[in-house]
Order: sequence, then C-alpha cells, then structure tokens
Amino acid sequence: MLKYLISSAILISCNLIVSEEARSQIPLDKIPLLEEPATEQNETSPSPNQTPNQTQPIPIPRNTPPRQSISDPYLLGPGDTIQIDVFEEPQFSGENGRQQILVDGSITLPLVGAIDVAGLTLEQTANLVTQELSTLLKNPIVSVKLANARPLRITVVGEVKRPGSYAVSPEQSGSVIQGQVLGARTLGPPVLTEAIRLAGGITESAQVRDIRIIRQQRNNRTKTINLNLWELLQSGDSSQDVTLRNGDRIVVPLAENLTANESTQLSEASFAPENITVNVVGEVERPGRVQVAPNTPLNQALLAAGGFNKQRADDGEVTLVRLNDNGTVTEREIPIDFTQGINEDSNPVLRNDDIVVVDRSTPTRINEEVNTVTSPLRSILGIFNLLNIF
Repeated sequence: MLKYLISSAILISCNLIVSEEARSQIPLDKIPLLEEPATEQNETSPSPNQTPNQTQPIPIPRNTPPRQSISDPYLLGPGDTIQIDVFEEPQFSGENGRQQILVDGSITLPLVGAIDVAGLTLEQTANLVTQELSTLLKNPIVSVKLANARPLRITVVGEVKRPGSYAVSPEQSGSVIQGQVLGARTLGPPVLTEAIRLAGGITESAQVRDIRIIRQQRNNRTKTINLNLWELLQSGDSSQDVTLRNGDRIVVPLAENLTANESTQLSEASFAPENITVNVVGEVERPGRVQVAPNTPLNQALLAAGGFNKQRADDGEVTLVRLNDNGTVTEREIPIDFTQGINEDSNPVLRNDDIVVVDRSTPTRINEEVNTVTSPLRSILGIFNLLNIF
C-alpha cells in the first residue's frame, strides 16, 4: 500500500512538470481567455453603469452632420389610385385591392366597408387597413402602394421660360400636358425638375442653388422648402428633387453671377429647355426664327439658317443684338470664321431671343443705291422709247 501511494505521488509530479513545460511552449497571445467569451466585431461591451439588456447609441462622427429629410411624404387625396395587397389573402389583393379614392376621401374594402384615407401617407393607410382587417383576419400583413397619383395644380414663377399655373398629370412616360411633353418617367407623383421642365425649363440666369417651394399647411400657414438643384447636378443628390403636392408654388430666383462653366452645365441639365429660339435676319438663305439646342454657338445658328446668301451677304462679320436681364440691349460686331471653335470673341454661345443680323456686302449696297438713283431716270427713258415707237 505504501508503495502504491509513493508511485502515485511520483506520477502526479511528473505530469505537472510535463504540463508546465508544454504550456511554456505555447505563445501567450494564442492562449484563449476562457473567462471572457469572444464577441462579434460590431458588438460593444456594456459600460459599468449599463445593464446587459441596454444598448448604447451608435456615435455620429463629428465631421458628418445628420442628414435632414427635405421632402414631405406624399399625402393621399381624392383621385389617387392605390394598390392594397394582403399576404395570402387574394380577396383583398390584386385587382380586388386596387382602390381609387373617392371624392369624399374614402375607399371601400370588402367585408369592411368605407374607410377614410384622405390626408394619410401610404404607411398610415397600411396601418389603418391592417387595423380594420384585424377584426376578420389573424395578423394580416398589409402593403399599400401608389398605383396612380391624381393630377396636381402647381404654380411655377421666376426664371423659367413659361411661368404660370399648371395641372401636372402623373401619366406614364411621354405624356403630353397642355401641348407640352412632361418627359419620360414612371407612374407616381411629379417631382420638382419635371414641373420646371413643364414650365419650359430654366432661363440662362436662373439661380438653381436657391429654389424655393412654398407649401400650404393644414393650419392655413405656409412652409418654405429650400432646395439646391446644383447639388443634384454635381453629386446626384436626388433628395433635392422633391415630390410635389397639390397647391405648391415653385419660385426660381434670378442669379447674381454665373460663370461660363456653370451656364454650360445648366444648359445641359434635364430641367433646362430642350431648345432656344434665336432670330437670324438679313442676308441668309432662310431668314427668321431658328430653333437650336441650348449652348449653340453663333456659327451653328448661321448654318441652321441656311448660311450666307453668297451673292448679297457680307460674310466677314455679323451683328449680335442681345436683350440683357436688366432690360438693356447690347449690340456688337463679331467677325465670322467657321474654322473657329466656341469662344466669346468670334463664336460666342447664343442665348434665347438673341438676334443675329447679317448685313449686305459693299458691292450689293452700292448696286442697290445706284438702282435707287437711276430708277426714276429709267422710267422717263422708257416713256421716250415708247413715244419713238409711234
């Protein structure tokens, strides 16, 4: 028995020594900490004053300001068509769930009856339908989408081609409203840029960094929404292109100063006019009003009018007459060289309603003056010739 105890003690001592030597061969950074279980990368450990069930807010970087919502959610009204779908309930979905809001602002659900949805958002409408169907179904899953928005009456004033009041109908792509193409887009309520395009597009002096929408509120007050379409052009910030509401008044102010580069970018924007009108008069093949694209240079407008009348025109220079934003008129002589690219001195970019005057050449002018002087004399000689006949 004593031998057995001594042998056991020696065996235990040897195991301890081997374990210590083996453990010393393992790097310290590879030894797992069993008392602290591993956490996921995005998980944070609770603070001393925080219970395990509480979560800490995610910190916002100091250099990143919180994003503000510019657009108000769309409010339903009479004339809107909505699509209601209830999961695994065909009697309330598909064609059965397509509802047009009536004049009184209500829709009629099967087995439920009329419910008032005017002035509600799509989310609020889904919640209301869910509440009504809960008396018939167990935990209904309801989704509500805008199938077709009602026409909106809006006003566009300021630096647009055709300021005024418009009925904006949210038809599918290529719709024509009051003789004007609204532009390709999907079904849904119209947005700011579509309304500006409907009003003919911005002028060359529009301040797109400070466009304002004046919106009526329920308490008979107005709310002003400030928008910057320049951010839409530069960074694609679509939040600047807000959804419109019935009765919105869009104000496009006058810009103080625009660089040539800014004017070029604005003329190529989707809310710029598709064409501008310039007048080419005088000695060209087809004098009159010419429709050209924005940012068109002088040489191209001359060619659009058929080019110079080779027998009568002074093809060395033309006169450009421009009506300025402040009401003044400028007139300057511009030498013509069709090999020149766009430049302000010899081939400037034209603006809407510019007048290009092509004068007569010197030989043509002299010939016409001589004809004016000699015309009465030729008439008298003609009479004498007639008398000599008899």
